[in-house]
Amino acid sequence: MRSRNQRVIGGVALLAAGALGLTACSGSSTSHSKGAPSAANAYSYGKIPAASTTVKSGGVLHVAEDVGADPNWIFPITPAANASVYTINQFQYLSWRTLYWSPKGSAPEMDYSRSMTDAAPTVSSDGKTFSIKLNGKYSWSDGNKVSAQDVLLWFDLYKAAVKESPANASNYTPGQFPDNATAKVVNDQTISFTFNKVYNPAWILDTQLNQIVPLPSKEWAKAATGGSNLDYTQPANAKKVYDYLAKQSKSLSTYASSPLWQTVDGAYKIKSYNTSTGAATFAPNTKYSGEGKPNFSEVDLLSYTSPTAEFNDLQSGKLDLGYVSSDNWPQLNKIKSEDYNLYGLPDFGFSFMYFNFKDATGGFGKAISQLYVRQAFAHLQDENAEIKGAYKGMAAPAYGPLGVAPKSPYTPANGLKNPFPFSVSAAKKLLTDHGWKVVPNGVTTCQNPGTGANQCGAGVAKGQNLNFKMYYTSTPKVVGEEVTSFAGNLKQIGVKINLNTDTFNNIISNESNPSSPKNENAWGMADFGGFTENNYPSTNTLFNTGGTYNEGSFSDPQLDKLINASMLSTDPNALKNEISLVDADLPGIFQPNEDRIYAWSPKLSGSPDAFAALTQLMLDPEDLYFTK
Repeated sequence: MRSRNQRVIGGVALLAAGALGLTACSGSSTSHSKGAPSAANAYSYGKIPAASTTVKSGGVLHVAEDVGADPNWIFPITPAANASVYTINQFQYLSWRTLYWSPKGSAPEMDYSRSMTDAAPTVSSDGKTFSIKLNGKYSWSDGNKVSAQDVLLWFDLYKAAVKESPANASNYTPGQFPDNATAKVVNDQTISFTFNKVYNPAWILDTQLNQIVPLPSKEWAKAATGGSNLDYTQPANAKKVYDYLAKQSKSLSTYASSPLWQTVDGAYKIKSYNTSTGAATFAPNTKYSGEGKPNFSEVDLLSYTSPTAEFNDLQSGKLDLGYVSSDNWPQLNKIKSEDYNLYGLPDFGFSFMYFNFKDATGGFGKAISQLYVRQAFAHLQDENAEIKGAYKGMAAPAYGPLGVAPKSPYTPANGLKNPFPFSVSAAKKLLTDHGWKVVPNGVTTCQNPGTGANQCGAGVAKGQNLNFKMYYTSTPKVVGEEVTSFAGNLKQIGVKINLNTDTFNNIISNESNPSSPKNENAWGMADFGGFTENNYPSTNTLFNTGGTYNEGSFSDPQLDKLINASMLSTDPNALKNEISLVDADLPGIFQPNEDRIYAWSPKLSGSPDAFAALTQLMLDPEDLYFTK
């Protein structure tokens, strides 16, 4: 989400129509001396060889799952507590394809050759109705074509899910999709969505319709195993169907045995699942009708307890394809000596340490709600040192949700130059100017409570300190290096962090107010990695009040207005204005955007776009094959 562990926004990691002009994402990219990426190549590392023409059918593809982020939900309506790119992009999508497919290689744009429709929706003259015509390319493994009814099933079940609980769907924001739309099946291959007002068409496509994963209506519209099909357009029936499928998805031990999960339109279907580790195997869907071909006789997703264990299997040849964690960057030459191919690029997303604005322990939530406190904290993150040290130069700076690379036309000026450069003295001055007695290496406390310009701020009590508890992912090591460095810098202004490590899956479940409100007083900051973003990278669901992914309950009415404007306005600067305020608001401390480096066997070949897509957390084995 960096090695970074990531969550996914928008269901497809995410989609959008506008290409953002990433460079160095094909076979023309070049290696850099001493492994250091160059700005000219958008901070890429290594190169992707041309596809081999000697295709060998069959063979077992061994792929590494990311450490601590094993997939744990199979039904393609994913709760916030389970949602990650590893569960969705690299597990569910092997079997169930999205209506709109993205990215195209590493470029965050629609790939209509792999979508279930050949073009963007047709928009009515009043700007409210979006009509989607399926291209008929995809069929289910039972022989039925993917139809408009299958799209409608997803929509009706999605409505039922969020009516039960907003946490049942990871990308849901109250009042938005599906609340803001009605659906109508026009014919077997055409469906329309009519929205309750005129929205920005790019926002509709890239953040609303891009979530859709058609579901097999002839097989899944049931409320019990062996039961008869129900009319899921009736809300009561849709609830029964959703409840049944969600219950089956919780039953990890039945993933391989349940006939439900054998009806797929993707290139592979699940063959086995290890409930202890999250490892899984997939068999080819012999009826696959989409782009690419399931060349492998089996795809094995292997679970690892440490990046070192994974790297050792890469080096020994037990793995054909795997992510090279930053833990193992010093050993990249070992992989090269085995003739493995290497390629890396920052993904279109961000990493950050986020604040918990509801943490009442010691009054931390009230203190961190003061912008000047967050600014002081921001001055204590040394990104330049982190890039040179922890990342070995293989990362791009980021001062907000849109970093320096990959490039985006929506990046504001304060996203390109650090507005809070590293400075202990600047951090100290911000606190002393607002009524705090700063005690370096001791305990800093509020001495002048109140709401005046030189006082601590609303809700901050006299004698209160700024100490807090923080959770961070145990892998990769670079996250720990960033967090401990940050903690050491905070200590210089009298702020102590109680540091705790945990797994990615545990943090996204427990250190998240939307997922676990009962824990809102148990942590002050957390770092699981970050998010993969949309081509239209609005922070809706992330930093809007009540957003599903608003882990720390940040709220700014002005930002809510700008987020609404990026949805509703056709002003070309609307989204840039939104991102600019996020950068200034500091809902968290944004971190460097590292190269996500993959290694693959010299025996493995395929489309350069498939290897480039790995850097954007997509796994497309139908585009890969072993060579003769």
